[in-house]
Amino acid sequence: MYPYLELFGLKIPTYGLMMSLAFIVAILFSYFRAKKAGLDPDKLLNIAIIAIVTGVLGSYLLYIFVTYSFSEIIACIKDGSFSVFKSGGLVFYGGFILAALCCIWYIKAKKLSLSDYAAAIVPCIPLAHAIGRVGCFLAGCCYGKVCDTIFSVYYTNPIGGAPVGVPVFPVQLMEAALNLVLFAILLIYTRKRIKAFSVLFVYLIGYSIVRFSTELMRDDEIRGIFLGLSTSQWISIILFIVGVVGLILMRTHENKKYALEDARNASGIPAMDSETEISSPSVDAAAPAEADSDSTHADSSPQDIQDKQEE
Repeated sequence: MYPYLELFGLKIPTYGLMMSLAFIVAILFSYFRAKKAGLDPDKLLNIAIIAIVTGVLGSYLLYIFVTYSFSEIIACIKDGSFSVFKSGGLVFYGGFILAALCCIWYIKAKKLSLSDYAAAIVPCIPLAHAIGRVGCFLAGCCYGKVCDTIFSVYYTNPIGGAPVGVPVFPVQLMEAALNLVLFAILLIYTRKRIKAFSVLFVYLIGYSIVRFSTELMRDDEIRGIFLGLSTSQWISIILFIVGVVGLILMRTHENKKYALEDARNASGIPAMDSETEISSPSVDAAAPAEADSDSTHADSSPQDIQDKQEE
């Protein structure tokens, strides 16, 4: 399709360009959402850096493991050539899983709110993924099955392995469109639940369905096949189950929390954090002492007060 872009005499790979654009858009959008929610923008940028580094690393490692056998990987390490690690390729699921685990660890280590940051960041994932899939389409990787339809495209100089001169289904664009739909769904979901960790499980359910379906239309078998299903389809099944179970449990917890907040708002009682609740007994305890002091002064006659002043 268009694997390179000529700009001011420079030959820029469109895949790398779209990947960079995806990261930039996701960071800016999540930064805006975090700032709107009153979160620390600096902490968000730290999370973004962790997500980018571990995301690329995880995507690359999963590509290696689904492309080469374990014996091939061990052999190239023993002979010192590391040849399998010199090949290029990324698998989204590897990056997502590693980045999610590392970001959750960072948030917990810094004692930040998972619900707050999840609601700000998770909707940006399918947005970035949609942009990245356009890069796949331009480079000719992650291509679809050969079929002659009104949507089919012809590659002339792909760098991602797509067949040349035959009609293939543009599954990359289909997944990009579905990711944009998922992006809109997550935005609507977090509009009502501004601080909701359950949005992560909604994403897992939504994307696992998207990925399992689009894998049926892909033709790049290098991504690994086991028992008739691709590696990504097996991961989709697992993440779908995790998403459903997690959503049920988390929604139950969040519904109780929101019901309590609604009850407090209806009764006019302000929401109290743990520090306020802990400090309130000391305030209450001090009140009787002040009352006793006031009553002592009230019981004293003017003559008593004058005698004390003379003394």
